[in-house]
Amino acid sequence: MIATDLDGTLLDGRRLLSERNRKALLAARTRGFHVVAVTARSPRGVAAVPGLTSVIDVAICNNGAAVYEPADGAIELRRTISFDILRDLHRRLAAVLPDSVFAIETGNEVLSQPGQIPASPHYDDPWRRVDSLEEALGRCTDVTEYRLVDRAAGAARMLEAARSIDVPGVVCWHWGSFPVLEYNAVGVNKGDALSAWCAERDFDAASVIAFGDMPNDASMLAWAGSSYAMAGAQPEALEAADQRAGSNDEDGVAQVIESLLEEHQAAERSE
Repeated sequence: MIATDLDGTLLDGRRLLSERNRKALLAARTRGFHVVAVTARSPRGVAAVPGLTSVIDVAICNNGAAVYEPADGAIELRRTISFDILRDLHRRLAAVLPDSVFAIETGNEVLSQPGQIPASPHYDDPWRRVDSLEEALGRCTDVTEYRLVDRAAGAARMLEAARSIDVPGVVCWHWGSFPVLEYNAVGVNKGDALSAWCAERDFDAASVIAFGDMPNDASMLAWAGSSYAMAGAQPEALEAADQRAGSNDEDGVAQVIESLLEEHQAAERSE
């Protein structure tokens, strides 16, 4: 099985699937590999990438909070944030980051303050404007993810402020130099979500080859039997992975897959 992060890993700097990566994944599937996208993106964000759903079997989305089946469009929400916990988290973050703006992912759309809504089409479409958290909660039944942006504060200050806040029931992710904090329900992480999905289908860790570049990829990279951190990956990913791959703009995932398939073919010829 191949398990790969998307942004910064499989997708290039334009957030597109290169032809080389597409062909490599197709070749792997032809050879009997399963391909799983494991991503912070929503199911809509996965479906928005041209050509991607034709080369993956499933997508584990929102860091593991949801599972998306491209074949029939089915979405299963596995872990959501309770509204009471979210209210507490929002109140505490607003106190330490008063200029921040929030957005929540419901599984079907993003409900966001105007400061987060993109000026152009975005992979998380549709975005709906709200002016308060209570308005957002009144318009949804589930929350898979809570995001906070504070461009004036910057990533380092946001992370430092968040460290002082302990709200049971949620887990926080950061994105290196990007001024964004993301929260999922406690227990949501890529490693556990991938492990659970694999166990349901009798795959063990030893059969999984994983690729990633960000802190939220670390649990997946540590769990997989073989794992690759992309060139330029964040320290947490580098520490968790046991091998290195070229950058996403160099088709690093394809380079590894092509080499693995060549090794398999050579082994078969020698038998």
